[in-house]
Amino acid sequence: MAGNYVYKKDDEADDYNERGISYFNVTQYADAVKEFTKAINLIKTDPDYYINRALAYYSMRMYNDAIKDCKKAIELSSDRGDYHNTLGSIYDDMNKLEDAMHEFDAAIKIEDDVPDYYYNRGNVYWKMGEHDLALEDYNKAVYLNSSDPVFLYKRSQIFTQLKRYEDALGDIEDCLKLARNPQYYIDQAHIYLLMGRRDKALEVVTGALKSTPEDISLKSLKAEIENQK
Repeated sequence: MAGNYVYKKDDEADDYNERGISYFNVTQYADAVKEFTKAINLIKTDPDYYINRALAYYSMRMYNDAIKDCKKAIELSSDRGDYHNTLGSIYDDMNKLEDAMHEFDAAIKIEDDVPDYYYNRGNVYWKMGEHDLALEDYNKAVYLNSSDPVFLYKRSQIFTQLKRYEDALGDIEDCLKLARNPQYYIDQAHIYLLMGRRDKALEVVTGALKSTPEDISLKSLKAEIENQK
């Protein structure tokens, strides 16, 4: 059997790539970069190797290297929305909002049914002060996946900023149906306070403390509400 073995460069490159993914999954990003680089040195035309290394660089905040690899992946395969989304996320972290917007637009043009792309673009719109456009994208993200509390929670925040308090409360209530995160209760109480409903805010916090009695943020907010006149 051993005499029938035929060396395949593609297989060796895939092995390095898989090792890189394994290192990445346990947050050993520098080791992941080494393995992805070995794969790239063998096969320079596989865009996945470049995007994987870009993600490892990104995780180490080596933004320029990550951008270079993203652009190479896009050059090799321009029809992948996730590649543009990754590059957009890097630009967003660097506060290069126009560049980020360009990439998220490209991702959505390629795949218009991925909620994360709308969510990410909505975050950029929000940073740019385009609150109505941000809300449109958050609405789209929620429409595409209403079971992800991240999308609902973010939309509740912009509803709050727009003083659409009832809408914000509705989203928080939906978040709580999906996950009993103490932060959701805190935000719910704050919204009630903004509405001038102190008693309701106190009721929310008191109820939340029954299930998480040691939560410092909830205890602090309860004391703050109680001290209000």
